[in-house]
Amino acid sequence: AGVFEGKPDFDLLLPPEEPAEERRAGEAYCKKIEGFLINHVDPDEIERTAKIPDTVLKGLLEIGAFGMKIPTQYGGLGFSYKNYGRVLTLMASWSNILALTVAVPQSIGIAMPILLFGNEEQKQKYLPRVAREAISAFALTEPITGSDAANIQTEAVLDSTGSQFIVQGEKLWCTNGPIARFATLIARVPARRAHRDGKSVWVPVPEGKGAEDLVHTAFILDMHQAGVQIRQRCQFEGCRGIENAHMTFQDVHVPVENVVGEIGKGLKYALIILNVGRAISVPAICLGMAKQAWQPTLDRANSRQTFQKPIGERQTQQMRIGQMAANLFAMETLALLVWHLADHKQFDIRIEAAIAKMFCSERTIHFLKDAQIIFGGMGYETAESKRLRGEPGFGIEQLVRDAEMYRIGEGATDVLRPFVAREGLSQHLDRARTYFDERVTGIERIREFVRLLRFYIPWYWRQWRRNPLSSRLEMRHPKVRSTLRYAERVSRRLARAILYAMAMHREALRDDQGRQNRIEAVGEDLLTIAATVLSAESKERTAGRHEAWDLAEEFFRNARERINRNIRELLRNHDRILTVIGTRALHGDYPSLSSGIIRRGLNEYLPKDKR
Repeated sequence: AGVFEGKPDFDLLLPPEEPAEERRAGEAYCKKIEGFLINHVDPDEIERTAKIPDTVLKGLLEIGAFGMKIPTQYGGLGFSYKNYGRVLTLMASWSNILALTVAVPQSIGIAMPILLFGNEEQKQKYLPRVAREAISAFALTEPITGSDAANIQTEAVLDSTGSQFIVQGEKLWCTNGPIARFATLIARVPARRAHRDGKSVWVPVPEGKGAEDLVHTAFILDMHQAGVQIRQRCQFEGCRGIENAHMTFQDVHVPVENVVGEIGKGLKYALIILNVGRAISVPAICLGMAKQAWQPTLDRANSRQTFQKPIGERQTQQMRIGQMAANLFAMETLALLVWHLADHKQFDIRIEAAIAKMFCSERTIHFLKDAQIIFGGMGYETAESKRLRGEPGFGIEQLVRDAEMYRIGEGATDVLRPFVAREGLSQHLDRARTYFDERVTGIERIREFVRLLRFYIPWYWRQWRRNPLSSRLEMRHPKVRSTLRYAERVSRRLARAILYAMAMHREALRDDQGRQNRIEAVGEDLLTIAATVLSAESKERTAGRHEAWDLAEEFFRNARERINRNIRELLRNHDRILTVIGTRALHGDYPSLSSGIIRRGLNEYLPKDKR
């Protein structure tokens, strides 16, 4: 977050080294998983049948793959986040659907909520089961609520005996739902305020009588409980083997002992555990998919002849592959950094997690589309179709289809960008809230203006003064030092530009997503620039590998162009013109755009009996 305030602390990107024994444990388990995947998992069968065989899931449970993040005292492997990410990357390079199925129970299934917020009895009862025996799921999204999770409608009402909650409602896109024994359920509980031990808490009220509000609460749901019904196994453009449910709850009885943490904190818990998916699972799976495509793409470019010449010798493809290499290096570097930060619990990595999720998912989509272009027609044909006539059955088209899900899941890009940008905006908007309030007039407004001046004059002066870099060994390398000096300088420039934008647009900046997206993009690039140069320095210093600098410097060159454009457009852009056109289109002002076709609106695609 310091990047948005003009005072980045690059030392935070260099936490203590990973213990050697921890790394060895992760590498050994990767070997074990690799053997299991090669000998027991047919990814083409999963794609063809849209089903992961039960024998595969049972085998992974037996070797602890579903309990990597569960401590050993509860039957798990007790891995670090970094080792967990390594294993998921390896699995995703073989089958991203299998990696996703393994990741969900360990990030948003019942294991993580219980570990973070559950009591000891819940840990003893459930963690050994989900580590080695049972798969779990996450039930938050509903048909009318996605990223807007605060508006869920599923209710859990305490019964008259006070011993159990009665759940009514429905959930959509519940990953692992059809095969799960347990699920993390987020529902709204009728409750009232009470005071206990000197603090205000929510207390559920029997049968909802006298409730002051419906508050979000987390539960451990037994999927075998009467009233839980899987209505549909959802099908998607890609990720064909995924088990994803639309399910309903009718008079489902959940014991009060199954409440996780405190009444009223379910949404907070859900957002916290989603950080695990954003920081670790999604970047790892995306990285594995991109790495899976890398070598076949090089092989295709070197072997495919057009006009008596391999396409890899043509400049267009060389430039495309060069860009892919730089992006793959940046993705891996950023992912490893965020995993490492997550292992050192003193860091709040909400922002870094969101950036890692966005960067890796978006870059993977572009990476795989570029690979598909290099494959040409072969990249559009399915692996099974190619295999029938003796061609290599590499399914780049499947990876392209699958990748889109990772941009959407765990927080869509268009939702996370403003979330990150508000780290840069909120401090200014909160500080100036009273001054921007149109109801404030006269002497009070003058006082507020003076107060702001007293703060911002010295603040603004500091944004023109260079902050010294650390003297740590990693930062003494001349390329590292010059790059981080650039990042520090741009951070101060960004902070000034945010202030200028606030002065020009005032309270309207809170809803100006075009500018917010640019703020996030600059922060994303600065974090990744710093990560890549520090990684290149480490590879050179510890392994004598100088080639990483080619990739780091190429990413830096492209990022610098993006940064200049985004900061410039933070102050002056054409967003308003596009916004007006979009608004007019939504109001039906361009009827000619739908002329000359058999025109059908969205509701005309409903089944005939529901129109």
